[in-house]
Amino acid sequence: MKDVLIDTAGFWAVRFAARIAQVLPERAALFLGGVFGQAAFYFSPRRHQAYADLKAAFGESWTPQKRWYTIRCHYRHIGQSAVELLRFPLLDLSKVHESVEIRHFERFQKAVGEGRGVLLLTAHLGNWELLQIVSSLLGKPIHALMREQKHSRLNALLNNFRQIKGSRVVRNRGMDLRGLVRALKNGDLVGVLADQSAGKNGGLILPFFNRKTTVPTGSFEIASRTGALLLPAFISRKTDGTHLIQVEEPIECPPHEKDAARFEKPLREYLKLVEKHIRDFPDQWLWAKKRWKYSWTKRLVILSDGKPGHVKQSQAIAQAFQAMDSQYGRSGMEYPLETIQVRYKSSWHRKFFYLLAFFMAPWIQGRLSLLRLFFDCETSAALEKAQADFVISTGSSLVPVNLCLAKENRAKSVVVMRPPFPYDLCRYDLAVIPEHDLGRVPEQSIRLLLTPSAPHAQSHTDAVSALASEISGHGKVDAGIFLGGPTRDYEMSGQAVKTLFDAFERPEGAPAYAVTTSRRTPEEVCRYLKEESTRWKKCRKLIIASEDTRSGVVECMIQMAKFLVVTEDSISMVSEAVSSGKSVIVFASGDTSKLPRKHERFLNLLEQRKAIVRADAGTLAAKLALVQSMDAPVIAEHEKETLRKKLQEIL
Repeated sequence: MKDVLIDTAGFWAVRFAARIAQVLPERAALFLGGVFGQAAFYFSPRRHQAYADLKAAFGESWTPQKRWYTIRCHYRHIGQSAVELLRFPLLDLSKVHESVEIRHFERFQKAVGEGRGVLLLTAHLGNWELLQIVSSLLGKPIHALMREQKHSRLNALLNNFRQIKGSRVVRNRGMDLRGLVRALKNGDLVGVLADQSAGKNGGLILPFFNRKTTVPTGSFEIASRTGALLLPAFISRKTDGTHLIQVEEPIECPPHEKDAARFEKPLREYLKLVEKHIRDFPDQWLWAKKRWKYSWTKRLVILSDGKPGHVKQSQAIAQAFQAMDSQYGRSGMEYPLETIQVRYKSSWHRKFFYLLAFFMAPWIQGRLSLLRLFFDCETSAALEKAQADFVISTGSSLVPVNLCLAKENRAKSVVVMRPPFPYDLCRYDLAVIPEHDLGRVPEQSIRLLLTPSAPHAQSHTDAVSALASEISGHGKVDAGIFLGGPTRDYEMSGQAVKTLFDAFERPEGAPAYAVTTSRRTPEEVCRYLKEESTRWKKCRKLIIASEDTRSGVVECMIQMAKFLVVTEDSISMVSEAVSSGKSVIVFASGDTSKLPRKHERFLNLLEQRKAIVRADAGTLAAKLALVQSMDAPVIAEHEKETLRKKLQEIL
């Protein structure tokens, strides 16, 4: 019933508008159409998508002001084109000669004169509806291929305007398409708009403005089957209100075969022409149509607060995306990745932005220059020019930035860790929340026991080889030991560290090991390790993080060891150890009661699910014997698969 009412109302509204447009002088009617078009700009939600697509197409060479100006001009142009459509009954040949310039008309005449049928390829550029009227008035009516709209009365009325000078509208289905093929075989002219998406399953996947998307092959298949000539022609509105039709050189179409890939070359040639004409007249292409709704290029932007653990978690999300080569059953995905280091001017600027961004984010699109008030020059410049389909961040301080950048680019927002109030009220496309994190959880969230963690980007094979060459015993170690440091009220005990290494050194047959510290490890502990390690028989390698800054050390040691020993102070390090699939001992290197509550919840959950073995100075020796006979936990693979499925859903 609702559709019937809309159809009826639209039908009478267009009829009334047509009477007004045909009664008014042409200039007055076009002026009025432009005014209504510009007014529509302020009410159309699609202007935001148009802005994002303009930014993606033209990049940082365009300012936000130029993008918005272009979109306003686009809406004015659409309003004027609608008025011109309603005035089609008034057009005649003299008016065409007066208001339309045809460049390279001889190409059109030559193509039509061959008598083999011409498939006129155009795009949603300028007043494309006018092309068929001009052709009809010049003595060559067009069979125009159109998608049938769901509102039948309104659709029939608009088609009457299109056909009023002799052209014929052909519906994109069944019997009508057979008639179109017959028309081409009879040497007639067929017009096709071939610049829009072929959907998720149709056409070929090709780059268009540097983003891979589907491009329809139907017109090329028809031309190949019928032997018709493919002739690109594009119309645009000039500054004086008249129109320019540019006829391009014909595109060679391969002979008829079943393989659709044979159309890749002519399709690329056509897309190159479309891009050229759009760049010449950017305000006249149909930007508000979600052209890249189905895209095989997903640009990832990681926001970094400088904390290695947070960066690794964001990189894990990015790598999970990059592992997915296909969508909708079609391969060829690509994921350009950019990491932006977020630096505030001061801690006060960070606090002010945290408070204001909640209110700024909904209307920040096109106004990212405001971020210059809060961030250093390098950060604000990177945020302003960034192009994203997914914005990924970890940590509460980056949530406001994530929301602003996602709004600017109409991108999807992915956050790791629970957003704090009031940002837990906001909508995210995916929030990856640890199970030990209490509080309100946003919609579209998944709970994971382990925090995601990614290996370093450096080649592991090369890194392991370089590190192994420094380790005696042919580079083989049984255990990897990872020492953290103080956190909040938690202090690392030197006596506990001594007990840890005594458990490895004193018993006969104890496992060989390699050990690394973190940047938080106390200086006195590092000094003890350097003094004593020269006398330890089981120690294959000691790496002091503050002195050896090589990348990938932790990942290499995890890969080399049979089991791992991690101090209890770092959630991210414990998660990374468990995610490796190795057996893990979590060692109490201080007073466990001083750990933050969420640390204790996290460790208890892991212990309950038999993902770790917890040990202190008194139980370590027994737990060492136990862990070497344990099966590796499978929880990491299960959680990775859960995350992958959720990311596939939002892809």
